[in-house]
Formats: sequence, structure tokens, C-alpha cells
Amino acid sequence: MLAAPADLTVRATFEDAGYTLCVLMGKRCAREAANAAERYLRITAAAYLREQDERPRTAGISARRGPPGTRRSSFHAGR
Repeated sequence: MLAAPADLTVRATFEDAGYTLCVLMGKRCAREAANAAERYLRITAAAYLREQDERPRTAGISARRGPPGTRRSSFHAGR
């Protein structure tokens, strides 16, 4: 991106990568997602997930989740 700031293909790829990182890290801002990814790489996965469980979640996210240990799926085996 720094080498060719006017190249629209490079810019689109850069923005796609930022969006994907946001989705993977569960963040709304690319900078926050990059910080979370760097932290994730510095600590163990288990410690990172424990840290995330201690943070409050928004109502929209927690309302879609079921009780811990359960899965919601539209696929039913045998049907």
C-alpha cells in the first residue's frame, strides 16, 4: 500500500485484508483488530480466549449465543 498508494487493486486488497482481520478478531476497527491480532500472537490461545471471556459483550452478540457448551445449527443429522 505504501509503495503504490494510487493502485486501486492494491488498495482493494489492503481493505479486504483489514475487513477480514476485523471479522477474525471480532473488532469493528482495523486498528483494534491489528492490536488484538498482535496480542493474540504474543500470548497463548487459551490465555487470549480467557481474556476475551472476561470482557463484557454487547447485547446483540450475547443475545445470539446459547448457553455455554451448546451449539445452534440449522443442520440436523438424519433429516
